[in-house]
Amino acid sequence: MTTRHYQQELQNLKELAVEFSKAHPALAPMLSGQTPDPDVERLLEGVAFLTGLLREKLDDEFPEILHGLMELVFPHYLRPIPSATMIAFAPKQSLKETLTVPAGTQIGSVPVDGTSCIFKTCFNMEVHPLKVTGAEFVQTPGAPARIRLLLELGGMALERWTAKNLRFYLGGAYSEAADLYFLLNRQVSRILLKPVTGGAPAELPPGSLAPVGFSPEEALLSYPANSFPGYRILQEYLIMPEKFLFIDLRNMGLWKDRGTGSSFEILFELASPPKAAPRIKPESFMLFVTPAINLFSHEADPITVNHRQAEYRIRPGGRSGYEVYTVEKVTGLVQGTVEHKEYVPFQLFGRQEKGASIFSLSRRKSPITQNLELYLSLTYPSEAEIAKQEMLSVQLTCTNGSLPEKLQLGDISQPTSTSPSLMEFRNILPPTARMQPPIGTNVLWNFLSHVALNYLSVASLENMKELLQIYIFPEGRDRTKIAANMKRVEGITGLQVRPASRLVSGIMMRGSEIRMKARHDYFASAGDMFLFCSVLDYFFAVFSSLNSFTRLFVEETLTGEIYSWPPRIGERFLA
Repeated sequence: MTTRHYQQELQNLKELAVEFSKAHPALAPMLSGQTPDPDVERLLEGVAFLTGLLREKLDDEFPEILHGLMELVFPHYLRPIPSATMIAFAPKQSLKETLTVPAGTQIGSVPVDGTSCIFKTCFNMEVHPLKVTGAEFVQTPGAPARIRLLLELGGMALERWTAKNLRFYLGGAYSEAADLYFLLNRQVSRILLKPVTGGAPAELPPGSLAPVGFSPEEALLSYPANSFPGYRILQEYLIMPEKFLFIDLRNMGLWKDRGTGSSFEILFELASPPKAAPRIKPESFMLFVTPAINLFSHEADPITVNHRQAEYRIRPGGRSGYEVYTVEKVTGLVQGTVEHKEYVPFQLFGRQEKGASIFSLSRRKSPITQNLELYLSLTYPSEAEIAKQEMLSVQLTCTNGSLPEKLQLGDISQPTSTSPSLMEFRNILPPTARMQPPIGTNVLWNFLSHVALNYLSVASLENMKELLQIYIFPEGRDRTKIAANMKRVEGITGLQVRPASRLVSGIMMRGSEIRMKARHDYFASAGDMFLFCSVLDYFFAVFSSLNSFTRLFVEETLTGEIYSWPPRIGERFLA
């Protein structure tokens, strides 16, 4: 309950009490307020607390009805946004071969208020005994501008190293890294691999550089299967745009004559020199980095179902510092038997066998702490089931709430049962702030905005901005990031969609040509604008109708420069 409701109710009670006492002095002399009675004051405060709770419930009743619909259609929107960061792995000298660190590997933090925050990695990652020893931008008269990297293997010769791909994270200041992201995605005309000792250089084919972070396997947020993936990409960019600052160098298997040495160069030749020389240093190209998010599996305290209440609060078991992100599984054990009963989520109702027991969830803020609390309600196929008392086992995915916000650089570095022993690791970005979903009265308008959206409506400037603003949660504590995201949205100054046709494999295909205008001075840098538009390109593609392609063109209104993206159907680019 907010203090506003309590204070208003208490003030109203005191004023009414004085008026009533003046009108009926014989009935209520102690309510006059002239000589306050402590017992009367306590009674008024208790009544104000109860009526404040009731008033808040009445204010929120309509949005609470909508929560059930949101859980069915847009379940991702009611989930909190956990803290996220970037984790860098460094192989120890004892590592002499390539190891795979799977997505979902857990990394712990130093204790915060007695609790170690757990982060899980989001990318599958190959770690080699390799390091970047040098990086520079080279521009000499009469030669193409180049970005030169020097790398060194440890404990093996290049001829024994069989890696086919390398993934680089573009580190350093975000604005500079975003500009470098643009150069690598749009300006590289030639890629050369050169051994320092022996061997022969190799030129990689066009298309050997590829962006990272857009596929479902590279998701930061755990989205439900019935949620639209385009919203995930938008949300991830607005939460932590650094998640997309990766570049894959592919086709390295074509480099056959690698020589017997352990060092080699990678040369990225640029089609034209950039307007300003980029600041390149070894930290600009980091190896073995992955996004990580504060999510982990946990069990709830057992729930005794006695059918005397409509819903049951779900509490993470064991210790404080845990908050519920979502419920993964609900199992009931009927008292006096060994029978286990699986409950089906409400959103899957109708897709399962008839006669299944169902659980549904509702979220609301604690009247005391204002943190989100999750409540479970049950539905049975027959009255006979209701008569049985049972114990519920609830499997959860949890977060550490706002605790990670107290962590600094390098604090997420503690090993867990799943972390690799031959590597060191640490966070290279401060964890982002946890964000609560907007479950109050604004959820009505957000729900209506989602329902009303279709491809044609999104294709207007006003509706596109409104959609983006829906995913900038106003209740977040990181006011700087919220302001930066709002400014990015305001940087979109025009949007037009026109029908288009294209011949694909001998078949005429219909699609849409999307022309957008934007101002780079509303973004962290021109590279940040390019990354933002790349996210929108993906969103438009997966939002379009089936078997229909999209192609995005963006005009920077201050310079007149035009950026274009290849035509695509969903996640697939057209040849």
